[in-house]
Amino acid sequence: MKLFLLILLLTFCSTTIIAQDTTSPPQRLVTLRGRVVDARTGEPFAKVKVIASGTDQSATTDEHGAFTLEHLPAGPIDLYITTVNSGLVKKTIMLKEGEQSETVIALNADAAMLTETVSVTRDPYEATETNVASEQTLNKRELQALSSVLLGDPVRAAQTLPGATTSDDFRSEFSIRGAGFDRVGLFIDGVLTDNFVHTIQGGYPDTGSLSVINSDTVNSLSLMGGAFPAKYGNRSAAVLDVETRDGNRLKPTGRISASLSGLSGVVDGPFAKGRGTYLIAARKSYVGYLIRRINQTNQFTNNPPILEFSDIQGKGLYDLTPHNQVGFSVIYGKLKFDRNQDRDLLGPNNVFQGSSANLLLNGHWSYTPDPHLFLQTRVFELRTTFRNINRDNAFLEDGNRSQYGVRSDVAFLTHNSHRIEAGLYVRSLQADSLSQRLFFFGGVLDFGSYKERGTEQGYYAQDTWTSDKLGVSLTGGGRVEHSGITGETVFSPRGSVTWSVNEDWKVRAAAGRYYQFPDFEQVFGRLGNRALKSECATHYNASVERRFGERIRLLAEVYDREDQDLFFSLSEPRFTGPFLDFREFNFRNSLNGHARGIELTLQRRSANKFAGWVSYAFSRTELTDANDGLAFLSDTDQRHTINAYGGYRFNESWNLSGAWRYGSGQPVPGFYRQVGNDFFLTTARNGARLPYYSRLDVRLSKAFLFKSWKLTLTGEVLNLLNRQNLRYAGFFNFGSDGRVFGGLDRTLPILPSAGVVIDF
Repeated sequence: MKLFLLILLLTFCSTTIIAQDTTSPPQRLVTLRGRVVDARTGEPFAKVKVIASGTDQSATTDEHGAFTLEHLPAGPIDLYITTVNSGLVKKTIMLKEGEQSETVIALNADAAMLTETVSVTRDPYEATETNVASEQTLNKRELQALSSVLLGDPVRAAQTLPGATTSDDFRSEFSIRGAGFDRVGLFIDGVLTDNFVHTIQGGYPDTGSLSVINSDTVNSLSLMGGAFPAKYGNRSAAVLDVETRDGNRLKPTGRISASLSGLSGVVDGPFAKGRGTYLIAARKSYVGYLIRRINQTNQFTNNPPILEFSDIQGKGLYDLTPHNQVGFSVIYGKLKFDRNQDRDLLGPNNVFQGSSANLLLNGHWSYTPDPHLFLQTRVFELRTTFRNINRDNAFLEDGNRSQYGVRSDVAFLTHNSHRIEAGLYVRSLQADSLSQRLFFFGGVLDFGSYKERGTEQGYYAQDTWTSDKLGVSLTGGGRVEHSGITGETVFSPRGSVTWSVNEDWKVRAAAGRYYQFPDFEQVFGRLGNRALKSECATHYNASVERRFGERIRLLAEVYDREDQDLFFSLSEPRFTGPFLDFREFNFRNSLNGHARGIELTLQRRSANKFAGWVSYAFSRTELTDANDGLAFLSDTDQRHTINAYGGYRFNESWNLSGAWRYGSGQPVPGFYRQVGNDFFLTTARNGARLPYYSRLDVRLSKAFLFKSWKLTLTGEVLNLLNRQNLRYAGFFNFGSDGRVFGGLDRTLPILPSAGVVIDF
């Protein structure tokens, strides 16, 4: 009996122990609170979706960027954070049982940029250069909204900035304050590029162009319309500075875009152990395939030209040490042009088909031993090849241009409020160009072929003194440049001052001298002049900025650009007395004149609700030919310009944006007068003008947010009001009475489009 009771007791205890071991206590759930802020400015980000992966919990941030997620299990959990016009962020958080967790998430327009704290709030209108006097920028969100679904062109997006003017929807190039794009320096990651766009070589006005750069790879774009710093050289009017973005350092991300005209994609992420990043992007258009199928089906023979392009970009960074970094990037693009007309309708010197290819290689080494010193050296190579053929497959242009060089910049911040900057830019240039024209009855005429090389050097230094107590910043410096092609050395003094009167008022002023050396075509081409020297411009800028809170500003700027010795070739048909004159003259440093005007801009820049600007510019550019006293307005003079952009994010999934550009008509370049709808040769230059230009584009985006990826659908209408804008496309025939034929083409009609973007 005792044995039985002992066994029964042991069995009961064992059962109790087993039951206690196999019964787990109820799991305690955790509450997560956090804030989402803009990665660039620290501004609270409202209407952002936060999804807790693996649960049914999600939240939307309030006007303070705050969110709360309740009933989350303890342990690691993945959060996905996004909104319609920003990148998809994934963040892993460790939730501890019995605690309330808090986190801060920085949301970027592209990829993950995460931080636990935000200690500094940056100015939403922060300049990219030191104490720059005249600068307008596009951040990543503005670039994405202004880059068309059809093309995704960042240079074309810059056409909406204050002071930029254009009347040709088919071209990326634009004008600044009456100066053509040939006087604007396009810098890509510090490298001055020449004609780095998809286009047909030879100066044909009836073709088109678009940027080789993919908008998805651009971090920021800055337009300096006058009195730019000594860091930039060899351009006499303005600078367009494009900075490509690095890959993110947290996790691999990707984006795939498809539209009615092409495909594009970008992937980026960190290398192993987080010591570097990579980024790869590519674009391919298939609009040519669609148009050709439509033409074949409907038996069309006379249609607008076709531009087909493809390009690829790659960029890599690697941290050798915490203070040493190396990087390399490549941009390569190809263009095919098809006149898309019956060969029998073309003359022997019309381009039937053309092709071009652009390559930019750029390597750099950066050294930052402490926060006061930064040193960077770049080596680069740029190459462009091109070929145009006529209806009989005979070449009209065939050749290549190339350059390679080195750029080195150093910035040193002393303890007594001085920032000293200096650097050099040295490059070797080469061009091999074959050009010919064919006669109707046989025979070939050399049209200015050449094969030449030369070097250019630039050295600069400037010092910026800043007093926070006085609210004053003074910059003084200069640039020395030498051209082996012209054999001249020039010096450019430059200076600027900024006075922050208080938190709401800021006054800027700047002046400087700028030189631009002639290119190979102007020196050695068909109308070349080996005695040609550099052209010169002296800039004077002054502006007043008024802030209304942190996000709104009103900016008024006046400018005067005095131009001297500009390149000019009087090579257009005209009347000289009672006779038609078809004589052509070589390029000369013969143009002198000025560009004067005022620009007014009202702008709001914010991650929430409405963001955008409206600007008005008045400009007048007058030139005089020193050889014969001929006076005229510049070819790109536009008296009145209005550029406006606005975007509004209704919630985490809907965004509406639009852009409107208006400009009083630019001159029809040449000696023309208009009688009704006809044009005739005359004795005055640039007297006839195009009709006013007006174009309204609208864009609506809808994002579908999933737990680990995002789908965005975009509908877009270009030229919503179907305005019949005209561009100058060249006159091709002349009558005995001076009447000219051809010349004006309509640009884009109303053009709807749609696209889809997948972020993962």
